Amino acid sequence: MSLPRFLSRSLPAERLLDPGTPGAAAGAEGRRRVPQLKWRWQEQGFGPGGNRTFLAEEEEPRVAARPVTPPSPPNYRGWLVVLASFLCVAIVDGVGYTTGLMLESLKSDLGGSRGAVAVVGSLQVGVYSLSGPVVGKLVTRFGPRAVCISGAVVASIGLLASSFSPSLNLIYSTYGLVTGFGFGLMYLPSVVGVAPYFSDNRALAIGICLCGSGVGTFALAPVSNFILHRHGWRWVMRTFSALCLLCSLCGAMMAPGLTGAPGMVEVEVSKEEEEEEELGPPPSPALALLLGKELARSNRLVTFLLFALADFLAFVAIYIPYTYLPPLALANHILPGDAAFLISVGGISNTLGRLLGGWLSDKPWAPAPLHLTLLAIACAAIPSFILPSCLAYWTFLVNFGFFGMVTGSLVGCTSPVLVSLLGVAGLSPAFGMVTAFRGVAALLGPPCAGLLVDQFDDHGLALYLTGGLLMASSLVEVLATVTNHLHARRAGYTRI
Repeated sequence: MSLPRFLSRSLPAERLLDPGTPGAAAGAEGRRRVPQLKWRWQEQGFGPGGNRTFLAEEEEPRVAARPVTPPSPPNYRGWLVVLASFLCVAIVDGVGYTTGLMLESLKSDLGGSRGAVAVVGSLQVGVYSLSGPVVGKLVTRFGPRAVCISGAVVASIGLLASSFSPSLNLIYSTYGLVTGFGFGLMYLPSVVGVAPYFSDNRALAIGICLCGSGVGTFALAPVSNFILHRHGWRWVMRTFSALCLLCSLCGAMMAPGLTGAPGMVEVEVSKEEEEEEELGPPPSPALALLLGKELARSNRLVTFLLFALADFLAFVAIYIPYTYLPPLALANHILPGDAAFLISVGGISNTLGRLLGGWLSDKPWAPAPLHLTLLAIACAAIPSFILPSCLAYWTFLVNFGFFGMVTGSLVGCTSPVLVSLLGVAGLSPAFGMVTAFRGVAALLGPPCAGLLVDQFDDHGLALYLTGGLLMASSLVEVLATVTNHLHARRAGYTRI
């Protein structure tokens, strides 16, 4: 049998066409893919003149192999920046939170009332927090490296000048204003400077940096207490000055800018996102001056402002138990040492919660960071209402440990929420504003609770106030979540 005749009887015509020809595409429509054909000769007989039959066999369709994405190299540069930022945050918060150990020494050496001496630490925390919006603009313009190094030098000078101060009023300027502003210059670039180096583990990396707060307080408290009793408060200030100056080396490890540095992750922006961003109305000059141009023209500005308001109410509440829980425990016949240990439990669990919040924010199966924030605030309200009724010491430990854990996760979720709403470019000004709000919250929460306690002589009312503020924060956070959902739906309709 001839070859053409054999093929015409064996296979349909369209199966013999070349897959690249138009006829093949039309004829094979509705059928399976065109197989590749392999041919073989079957010889019958053993001699060279034996009969040979030309046969066709079908192969399985060839499936194009998927391109194998090579594993990304280890991000050594990014984790080195995480270590540098961790050390900076540990020094900043470790120095700030151990100022209370020097209050009695300052009072006896420089004079003044206890309240006047306490202003030293409050002023430093207030300046450090309220400088956030200014520092955010500086980081956007000059980059994390220059700002952090400048802050380390400024803080070191302020602490060194404070060690030679002959009066309390001069310490207000050197420690409260100069050192406070230097700490603000160190803290914010340490947090936002980590984000551009990561895409998969960004929230976890930032959470590790924020854990420096608890580790620094835990490590520097015994060191400062040892130097204080051996050499006095002036040498404590000088030691802290040297540590801040060493932080300039940590700042040198950071990137010179928020984009384009070696090791940074390139953020790809789709055309749809660019068009959506361009559709945002131009901000008023006053709003652009207050919030910054990038933040003011964001289409999710309303969602961010609602989130910032909820965060502010939550932190007005969060600072209250750390002041009024020990007196409440003492009123319930808890030993003084055990009552003080409650604060340590809250600090340790808060540090673990920051890691937990960052870790969950990176997981695709976990709720969105904004939803995690809502869940954390709502859960924090529960122990706030239970603690005033606690009698046994273990109930205080369990409830306040849980409070520290969920409020720590709230801190760990903050940066992921801001990145999800505003992108990496908007993280710096937004985080600066949130930090400023938290500073105001730290100054408002304990005094307001103190007025309530003094009026009714009941420390449990401070915890009830904490729970009420957290419930109000949850309601505002619900509004932020709904607004964000509506914006996402509107953006989807616009793309369609």
